[in-house]
Amino acid sequence: MKLSKVNGFYIVVALLLGLMLYISATYFSGTGNASIGVAVARDYKINSEKPTLVKSVHAVPGQQVKEGDLLIELISQESDTEVAKLTNQITTLKLELTEKAKLAEAEIAYIRAQNSIVTEELEAELKQGRSQLAMNSKLAKEFVSSSVSTEDSPIEIRLNSLKEQIQRHHQATEIRIKDVRQINNTNQYVLSNQIKLLENELQLLKEAVSKLNKYAITSGVIQQVLVKAGEQVSPFTPLMVINPLHPTTVVLYNMSQNKRGYSIGSSVTITSYNMPGDKMTGKVIGYGSVTELPEILQKSTAVKAFGQEIFIELPTDNLLANGEKVLVK
Repeated sequence: MKLSKVNGFYIVVALLLGLMLYISATYFSGTGNASIGVAVARDYKINSEKPTLVKSVHAVPGQQVKEGDLLIELISQESDTEVAKLTNQITTLKLELTEKAKLAEAEIAYIRAQNSIVTEELEAELKQGRSQLAMNSKLAKEFVSSSVSTEDSPIEIRLNSLKEQIQRHHQATEIRIKDVRQINNTNQYVLSNQIKLLENELQLLKEAVSKLNKYAITSGVIQQVLVKAGEQVSPFTPLMVINPLHPTTVVLYNMSQNKRGYSIGSSVTITSYNMPGDKMTGKVIGYGSVTELPEILQKSTAVKAFGQEIFIELPTDNLLANGEKVLVK
């Protein structure tokens, strides 16, 4: 009986030892099925891409901001001048477009007025000739035989000539009006194209100006504000430093030469070390140097462990804490 109890004790000890070795191999080795890494939140700087003037700053150090929040309004005097110049050019061309259309209509009205004057004179002369022809025909009937024709009389020839003049004058008037309208249409087309090109250029410029403003690219806390309103800044000048609310990267320390499963671009499963149910998918984005493991991952304080850094991108909606241990498979 005593021997049986001793054997049972050693069996329990052996099982506990085996369990400890399994846990150690599974969770504390970089070469097992899962490796341990650290979630880190790297701050990012907001920079100015071109010479600008700080119009206003909408955040202060320590303030929490959300993705898309306006942080800094920037203006470019050069861009503003160009916007004003293009706006004036477009306004001038639109006025010219309207004025040319009015001038064309005025010229057409003038041509029609001239045509009316000449036509009225010719029609008055035609009316007078017809009256004279009618009188002559009446007198001719009294003294001359009714068989005498008046078709070839000078008055009849003159009347036919007046009719042709009126018709040709109408035709000439329509040709002149058509020419005026054609020239006006050409001018309208050219000016409209110029206006359209300038409007497109203005739209692109306004979009570029709107992009001068700086917005939060992810939720975070303002660490530093490096500029103030009214300050002129040079290209690539840092304006603000932001700490993300949640980690953006997992740093995995590979303690073996085997990189299988960690090729750049590959997907890995990341699990919170303290909350195994909190899982997410990350993407391997690069390798670092061989470096000493952070203290939180060291198994012993006497013997330091080293591993090659493997950087894994985290989804932006993760709920991990900065410096939290994670398991990576």
